[in-house]
Amino acid sequence: MKKTLTLLALTPTLALAQSLVSTAPQNRTALLEEFTGVNCGYCPEGHEIAANLEATLKDKFVTISVHAGGYAVPSGGQPDFRTEDGEAIDAAFTVGGYPSGTVNRHTVNGEDDLDRGQWEGVSNEMIAMPSPVNIGVESSFDEGTNELTVHVVAYYTDASAAGNDRLSVLVKENHIIGFQADYTNGNQPNYDHMAVLRDHITETWGEDIGSPVAGETVERTYTYTVPAGWVPANCEVVALVGEYQEEVYQAREVDMIGGTTLIIGALAGDATPYRPGQNASNTVFSGSFTNALNADETYLVTLTSAGSPASWVSGFTVNGTDIGNPGTVLVTNGATANIDVQIMPDATPGIGNYLLTIASQTNSGAPILETGYHVISGVHDLIVTHTGAEPHEVIYNDAIWYQPAKALTTKGDFTAFGLANALVDVNNLYLNVSWTFPSLTDDEVGVLTAFMDAGGNLMIAGQDIGWDQSGATGTYGTAVTQAFYTDYMLADFVDDGSTTDNSVNFEDADAVFGAVPNSAINSVFAANSYPERIDPIEPAVPILRYNTPAKIGGLRAQTANYKVVYFGVGPEQMTNVNVGRAMVQLSHDWFYGVVSVEEFDAAMANLGQPYPSPASDVVNIDVAGVEGASFLEVADVSGRVVLSQGVGNNASIAMLNVSGLSNGLYSVRARGTNGSGQARVFEVLR
Repeated sequence: MKKTLTLLALTPTLALAQSLVSTAPQNRTALLEEFTGVNCGYCPEGHEIAANLEATLKDKFVTISVHAGGYAVPSGGQPDFRTEDGEAIDAAFTVGGYPSGTVNRHTVNGEDDLDRGQWEGVSNEMIAMPSPVNIGVESSFDEGTNELTVHVVAYYTDASAAGNDRLSVLVKENHIIGFQADYTNGNQPNYDHMAVLRDHITETWGEDIGSPVAGETVERTYTYTVPAGWVPANCEVVALVGEYQEEVYQAREVDMIGGTTLIIGALAGDATPYRPGQNASNTVFSGSFTNALNADETYLVTLTSAGSPASWVSGFTVNGTDIGNPGTVLVTNGATANIDVQIMPDATPGIGNYLLTIASQTNSGAPILETGYHVISGVHDLIVTHTGAEPHEVIYNDAIWYQPAKALTTKGDFTAFGLANALVDVNNLYLNVSWTFPSLTDDEVGVLTAFMDAGGNLMIAGQDIGWDQSGATGTYGTAVTQAFYTDYMLADFVDDGSTTDNSVNFEDADAVFGAVPNSAINSVFAANSYPERIDPIEPAVPILRYNTPAKIGGLRAQTANYKVVYFGVGPEQMTNVNVGRAMVQLSHDWFYGVVSVEEFDAAMANLGQPYPSPASDVVNIDVAGVEGASFLEVADVSGRVVLSQGVGNNASIAMLNVSGLSNGLYSVRARGTNGSGQARVFEVLR
């Protein structure tokens, strides 16, 4: 039973010593209401996309898993996550399949429910739109009575757009363990269900709050008895304001226990958070923080690294002083502190992703403010993964494991680096698009175009890239992305393919891919197998055909500016995993100049004798006779590879740092995709 107590306050201005809500205009938060069910085998893919969007967009994104419809009906010991509110919301929209969802209940091309491929694009569209209203929320829970109290403040920076607005408050719960059908990984009896809609505290479509004008504030306080069986520590409260069953303007979520949107201050990051870096050169980002708590406060400042090279050096100063990491700083009421972040790459290539956070020491439940800084240094080969294609990233990484100057990044970070002109060291890109939508976007294509015009090479793979540019109903291609597909990828889309196209046959006469064995196409996406048929546009040539020889599924081309390799079927779809790796690996080697087995064999045979031997720290090897780029691979007496290092096209001597190797005999070979040259032996002795 719902139990609510509503307190009304409508005031012309917001005058609080401490505030839950900003009075400055803000953009919208993206609200995804995901329609799902425990017997929906494709729904885990939707859950993963939602989780990735939440991780990427953070407080700009709220997701709710609405279990409703036929796939949500449990059987046996399956959990029942259905609610009256969820069924009503599901019924109000034209849900054509599961998973699907609404983003801010926004209509796209006349449709009010979106398939999972549309969520990212529409979410980014929503967070770029202004909202007429800002929302603040605080929540408290009494463990003795199981009573939840929620206080909501809505401040209007502009007049309500249309009709009376509705304020909705609901509860969702994370980490509920139970059955979930899964067509990709097999049915999972102990699936971790996230963001499950538990109940609406208000009526399903919210409380009518009229049509406030700019400067007005609406406040409500609700109480609710939490049912037994819920885990309050795993629950979150969501408040949203929008039109009746239509546009949602703003949404916020907080923890059920002690959650609050209390504004602790304003953190301003550097205007250029994506930068190119250099070995032993400090990259400095300048930012500031202003205390907004209406009282002096001590803040905890922390800089953390995510996947950055461990040997890179990072730190920060507050008003020019190193306070440690983490460190505390007292900021007086209304004062501003300058916070500069320093990141120094070394000779290790990579991408440094750093997060600066500021937390109030007194208000532990308040939001932690954060801003990110990103540096790319020494990276020559960059693997870019689209949202939803993350499970297949490992194939690309493993395929060029021997490339020491590679890095992995997301589509969003790649685009941001490109727009900041930070891809100065990158020679080659590998786009892991897989089966994701949109397959290409205007901002991404803008970066790709500039990169390729400047001489960069591109390998791109995934089913439905061409279909997405075809203009068919349900596609996301634009005039910009369609032009890139034909003018830079040099492809004409023919048809969508089907499960009858169930094997690949590489072009035997091709100098790069001719030696790759054939492979069956695996049903990675269950019944959704669409190996695309494409026609190369000159100077592109075919490199892969399906079991019907007339059907071409891959091409490569060398133009005056760049090389491109495009597969209309992804490496993740190869039944023979080695074939999938070869698709990436051979692209890499062709980019670096290895174009045939014969040339490879000749190039690898000219490796010089290592010296000195025995060696203690460094071994020198004459590589002047090794033609084209290659890699040196060091193995111990058991044959285990213990060291690898790239060799540049114009190098004459390669210096191997063997200081980390134990005493003993080792062999070194020049290596490429099709094999390796004669081994040279040396000894490490200290």
